Amino acid sequence: MVYRPADVITRVFSHNDVEEQGPPAPSGYSITSTYALCVRYDGTEVDDRYCDSLTRPEPTQEFCIGKQCPPRWETSGWSACSRTCGEGVQYRIVRCWKMLSPGFDSSVYDSLCVSHDLHKPANRKVCHGQSCGPQWEVSEWSECSAHCGSWGIRTREVRCSMERRQCNDSSRPIESQECEGQPCDRRWSVSDWGPCSGECGEGRMVRSVTCRSSGGHVMSDGQCDQPLRPLAIYPCGDRDCAPHWVEQEWQQCNATCGRGVRQRQVVCAGLEGGVFKEFPDSSCNQTNKPQMSSSCFQRPCSKWFTTSWSQCSKTCGRGVQVREVKCYQGEELVTRGHSCDSALKPEVKQSCEIQSCPTEAPASQGADFCQDKATANCALVLKVKLCSHWYYRKACCQSCKAPRA
Repeated sequence: MVYRPADVITRVFSHNDVEEQGPPAPSGYSITSTYALCVRYDGTEVDDRYCDSLTRPEPTQEFCIGKQCPPRWETSGWSACSRTCGEGVQYRIVRCWKMLSPGFDSSVYDSLCVSHDLHKPANRKVCHGQSCGPQWEVSEWSECSAHCGSWGIRTREVRCSMERRQCNDSSRPIESQECEGQPCDRRWSVSDWGPCSGECGEGRMVRSVTCRSSGGHVMSDGQCDQPLRPLAIYPCGDRDCAPHWVEQEWQQCNATCGRGVRQRQVVCAGLEGGVFKEFPDSSCNQTNKPQMSSSCFQRPCSKWFTTSWSQCSKTCGRGVQVREVKCYQGEELVTRGHSCDSALKPEVKQSCEIQSCPTEAPASQGADFCQDKATANCALVLKVKLCSHWYYRKACCQSCKAPRA
């Protein structure tokens, strides 16, 4: 692999470019830069690590103004690697830009850059993560088992991406942890009663009973105190109605997926003078008491599982971490369809920042090394007063240190 000079590329710098490329050019100016690519003998661009960095040519910069500036290719930053392990792909946007007039820079058709014989930067490249060996995958945490103001337990499933024995037990994620219940600001809320549906013994009035936060948001029933739940179904049909069984609405299935059990309350109740009254169970006929529990089946047990987060993509400044997210139905990986709830799909990437990037120039090697770079147009740097920035102060060290006439 050898370095060869790439085609000339013109770029208008923004404040975000200072970290790698230098400071902004004066208003109406842009900077023409030549750079080198590492290429195979067949001309294919490859990663810089395949070339000897000692032989890499220095980049050069020149200023241009308005329409004098040739078109150039602009690139976005590389995306995160498509895989957290093994070989993946990174992508970036490549567009042709040109300064149409001083201060007015715009994207143009790619053909304009092509007509100037400009080498188009690659918009995809191969990336390599850690070896795709066995790794632990975890599901999302369950809801906390605690009632408000108390402590409980939440759980999650932990599985090995390959055979169980191939994963390292010392790095196995925990499957349960203590959790604190929600604040005790949840209250039962009821609607008005609906009309009576029939005669005494058969007639029912129904109302809605919901668990709400202090802000009025509907919560899951488990967030409210179950023993204090108001009745949602009352007997009706006559001012005086003998005791009979009044079954309440079914509660939620105790399983979020697969088979489970649901419960309901059954009370022995009647009316005396039009007023509801609850009686002991012995006052009602035991032979026709409605069932208080039944089996239930939710959607098939499909769950989202995630791997651990990758390392941050940048050692300084804002970068990206990625992870794999998979849907499993039991032991089977689901690659098609919508078995897992897409609304509950965990994030596959997140921003990260290990430390801030330095804004000052690297430490100087001493006064003996203070000399202008041959590739820098130091006369123009002095003319447009760019010595105040470390990038040009270093590139034109001798000129910037010279006393002003």
